[in-house]
Amino acid sequence: MRHRRAMGLRAWAVRPLWVVAAVSAMGAAGGCAGPMVRSEPAASVLSAPQLVAAHNAWADSIAHLWSRARLTLNFPKGDDAQKRETYDLDGHVFWVKPEALYVHGQVMGQEVFAVGAGAERFWLWIRPQVNMVWTGRRGGAGERRLVLSPSDLAAALGMERIDLGPDDRADLRAYPDQYVLSRESRGADGRRTMRRFWFDRATMRPIRIDLSDLPAVASAKAGASGRRILMAELLKYQRIGRTEVCVAYRVRFYGDGGEEVDLVLRLDGVRLDKKPSPKIFEYRLPPGAKEEDLDAGNL
Repeated sequence: MRHRRAMGLRAWAVRPLWVVAAVSAMGAAGGCAGPMVRSEPAASVLSAPQLVAAHNAWADSIAHLWSRARLTLNFPKGDDAQKRETYDLDGHVFWVKPEALYVHGQVMGQEVFAVGAGAERFWLWIRPQVNMVWTGRRGGAGERRLVLSPSDLAAALGMERIDLGPDDRADLRAYPDQYVLSRESRGADGRRTMRRFWFDRATMRPIRIDLSDLPAVASAKAGASGRRILMAELLKYQRIGRTEVCVAYRVRFYGDGGEEVDLVLRLDGVRLDKKPSPKIFEYRLPPGAKEEDLDAGNL
C-alpha cells in the first residue's frame, strides 16, 4: 500500500497554533442554517433549553461504544492540494465517554492508521512509508494544531452533551423539518468556539454539526475572521436495543491552508453493552515509528 510522503502528510496533519475557523463560512454566504423558509408557529417550537435537555438525555444514554468500522480516508497528495489519495480501511471504533476514543484502520490485517486519546495524551499514527506519530497533551495547544484530532472526531460523532455555560451564547432557529442551534463558548484557555447543530425535528437527533474557531475578541474587533475546523453529516441512524445510534458519517476536516481531509465512517455490529478495555486508550509508540510531540516546548 502506498501512502503520501511525510512532508505532504504533515501539511494536512498539523495546523499552526494561531489557526481559527471562519465564521463567515458559517454565515449567510456559505453555511446558512438551512433553507430560508417560514418558521413554525411559536407554540410548536421548543426553546433552546428544552432542545438541549432532549439531546443530553439521549447522549447520556450512551456511556461507551464498541463497533467494527469501515473507513474511507481522502486527503491531498504530497504538497499539491489538487491531487488526492483515497484509502479504504477496515477497523474499529472504541469510545468510553467523555475522554477516551480510539479509531483504527487496517489493510489486509496490517495496521496503517490510528487516531486515539486517553486521559492524558492524544495521537495520530500514519503508516507505512511515513510511519509517523503526532502526539501531545490532551487539551493542549498541540491538539488544536492537529487536523483530524481525537477531540474534533468525538465532536463529529454527535453523541457528546451540549452544556451551556453561563457565558455561552445560544441561538435557536426552527424550520419545518429542522432545528438549528448555534452555540458560542469560551474555554478556560480563552479559546472561543462556535458549534452549530442541525437537528431533525421528528427524531430530535443531530444530522449535521459544524465546528469553528473564532478569533479572540480583540482580533475580532480589528476585523479578523475565523476558520472552519470540521463539518460532519450524520447520515443514518440505527436502533441498538432501545437507543438510536448514528452508524454512517461523512466528515470534512479543514486545515489552515484550505486543504481538506475527508472521512467516511460506517459502523457495523455496534455494541453499547460492551465496554472497551482501558488498555486500548494507552499511548504506545508503534515499532519503528517516528514521533513528533506537538506540545514540545509548550510545557
